[in-house]
Amino acid sequence: MIVVVSALRTTLEDSLAARGERVLAVVPEAVLAERRISAGGRYMVRAISDWDDLGQLVRLADTLGDLPLRAVETIDEPCLRPAALLRGLLQLHGGLTWAQSVAATDKAVQKDLLGRSGVPVTGHRRTTTVAGAADAAARHLGWPVVVKPRRGFGTLGTHVVRDRTHLDELLAAGAFAGTAGLPAWMIASGLDRPADEVPGGLLVEALVRVRAEYHVEILRDHGRELYALPARYVAPVLGSPLVGSVLLQPGPEHDATTALARAAADALNLTTGFAHVEVLRDEQGVWRVGEIGLRPGGARVPHLLRLHHKVDVPELAADLATGTRPQVRLSTATQTTAWVSAVTPSGIVTAITPAEEIRRLPGVIDAHTDLHPGATAGGPHGSTALATHVFTQGATAEQAEQAALDAIKAWRVDIAARAERQPS
Repeated sequence: MIVVVSALRTTLEDSLAARGERVLAVVPEAVLAERRISAGGRYMVRAISDWDDLGQLVRLADTLGDLPLRAVETIDEPCLRPAALLRGLLQLHGGLTWAQSVAATDKAVQKDLLGRSGVPVTGHRRTTTVAGAADAAARHLGWPVVVKPRRGFGTLGTHVVRDRTHLDELLAAGAFAGTAGLPAWMIASGLDRPADEVPGGLLVEALVRVRAEYHVEILRDHGRELYALPARYVAPVLGSPLVGSVLLQPGPEHDATTALARAAADALNLTTGFAHVEVLRDEQGVWRVGEIGLRPGGARVPHLLRLHHKVDVPELAADLATGTRPQVRLSTATQTTAWVSAVTPSGIVTAITPAEEIRRLPGVIDAHTDLHPGATAGGPHGSTALATHVFTQGATAEQAEQAALDAIKAWRVDIAARAERQPS
């Protein structure tokens, strides 16, 4: 039996079950009912209310101890630490160590480790309170700064702070009072709590004036690199209503980005598994690693890789979980592929352009959405809440990117505000 610790996506447990593997999915308590419906009897589902609750994890390990377990796996960032802890408690081999899982999810630990390994990172300081950000800026970093949860993901709870006056304004406006309206699966991560109470504390970073942002998708198997695929984001990751990227073609930009990502993966001793590495190039041309997650890229990155390279990330993850040597054959096409998704405001969808119409636009190779008239749009929650998605190809990265931006702009979504519930 394979235990899958699963927060956001069911793709790994679905892939394993399709292979006939016995699977137990451990999911956030808030989504237990819907996950059991989704499982449809193909695998068992158990719940936990807090990924950082040591007592719950120890009790869960006790209940699993008598089962014929082969592995504990995950591809979700909030689950890396609990999966590593369960693996250790159950004395199972393979997967990330506890030290790797902490370095991959705690931004302060990670940046210290990368810096000691010679990988360039942004200046930063730890703090346990938002008020401590002002002291870190005044004493060490200078203004402006970025304040974020050390164990956060998807830009949730991340704020740019221009100066002390701006910090006071953000505090007065409730910007650090907790992220309301998070999807149910996120509650177990603790990111709905006020900033001073989020698990792990806060990180304060010097703001980098970014010229370009990148991500690199890496997969290794026993030290063998199966791929290192760099892409450039089409818009700033923080604060933009658009999220997306275009795969880079061979050249200096491709090589510089990939070299930094490989160095970051080496610093975290990655020999088997995935890495998603964020790389920044500032206005002076200085390159830095923003952060690294030891898991596959999220959002629509797996579909981007599937369309361009026929790389099936869930199946590769299932290979690793079952001890099968993964095989990858990358595309040698001269064209490249881009992806752009848009965040919609919170409310009720009243009208939307059909996806079929978007697919007929120049350069578009795929377009899809879960929205329809009458559906509820959740609004922005970092890069985790995306509503409309387009994928395009072009002879150059610039052509593919522009086609994607044009297509997403043409995708009309009309939203009506939800009526406030009246007190009885």
